[in-house]
Amino acid sequence: MRTQLDLLGTLIDCVDAPQALSQIDDFVRSGRFHQVVTVNVDFLRLASKDRGFQNLVNNADLVLADGMPLVWASRRRSTPLPCRVTGIDMILSCAQLAASRGYSIFLLGAAPGVAREAGEVLQQRFPGLRIAGTYSPPTTEPADQEQCVRMVRAAQPDMLFVAFGAPKQDEWICQHQDRLDVPVCMGVGGSFDMLTGNVRRAPLWIQRRGLEWLYRLVQEPRRLWKRYIVHDLPVFARLMFQSRESTVVSQPATIARPFESASTEAAFAEQIFAGEASSQMSELAVRVGQSA
Repeated sequence: MRTQLDLLGTLIDCVDAPQALSQIDDFVRSGRFHQVVTVNVDFLRLASKDRGFQNLVNNADLVLADGMPLVWASRRRSTPLPCRVTGIDMILSCAQLAASRGYSIFLLGAAPGVAREAGEVLQQRFPGLRIAGTYSPPTTEPADQEQCVRMVRAAQPDMLFVAFGAPKQDEWICQHQDRLDVPVCMGVGGSFDMLTGNVRRAPLWIQRRGLEWLYRLVQEPRRLWKRYIVHDLPVFARLMFQSRESTVVSQPATIARPFESASTEAAFAEQIFAGEASSQMSELAVRVGQSA
């Protein structure tokens, strides 16, 4: 069964990082389209104002809690979210999974040249990783968006990471799902800039305390103060107040194997988030956080 927590009407999967990676591995192996969404407080704000966007998130195949405020609120429930699972961490783990399994990935979006540079960073970190393609569309005009679809289809990747920003990236994936022909598609926001060091990520001790948003606010106060303080803070207050009334929704999983399976694939996912693999990803996060 697929267990999800209802937070302000948006459904979040109750999975940790290894379980999420195991699901993504299954999605790739199925060959069918799957959309993965990483949700933070700003996503909840957007979803509460736009029923269409909320339906998009609730119909996604895997919805991850990309923010400690969601986890904090869920802890007031009998079935809390196990942890946060960030977009950039999923890119790292998916890249390692792809290098090990022989999957290919496509990086789409961000400023010109950033996707290509992010691909180089990932290949340096995970030897053998196949980059099917990278592309940063110059504009949001229909002709450029059509070029994105053509390039992805021609490259035939197993995973597509889209960095257009929310909600545009997730809506774009949903809109073109029948034409992309990619098993796993995920919106990743500003993750490419973090991978390349264009935007510094918070040190690990700040991440573990759930204060990464504050670190980003200090770095970019003019761009982020309104979003974090004016828009998202009231949503967080509502989230904490209403979390006791949030419901747990269970439904059949979108694939045959449930999250609790102890299969070889699940064990492989556990290994990626433990021991040397986990250490490598942590070191990369530190290096990116200290660069620039």
